Amino acid sequence: MVWFLYLFSFLLVAGGAFAILYTEESRRYTAEILEGGSQKLIAVVAAVIGILLIVSAPSSKMLGFVVALGLLALAKGAVIWFNPRGMYEATRDWFINRASDQTFRLFGIIWLIIGTAMFSWV
Repeated sequence: MVWFLYLFSFLLVAGGAFAILYTEESRRYTAEILEGGSQKLIAVVAAVIGILLIVSAPSSKMLGFVVALGLLALAKGAVIWFNPRGMYEATRDWFINRASDQTFRLFGIIWLIIGTAMFSWV
């Protein structure tokens, strides 16, 4: 399952660079996905990514970190699926409409760092 770690790392690096360099386009693309996609489908995708991270964790030199990322993705999928007190809509609305450009860039920097670290640990 090392291929999944490489793919996921590449997507994190590419997404992070896109969010840093093309912030406004990144905001529009994120809005299209979150507003156009089904909430349940987004939850399932997050959970599947979490399961794949956990399954592929033994292929990494940093097993605990990859398992923690997988558990976070599973938790994210569960929160989106069950949506306690409308948390998904509130978070989506904040991220798309009220988060500043610096916030998008910060998320991009975090994704870039995590993706680069995962590349070096595989």
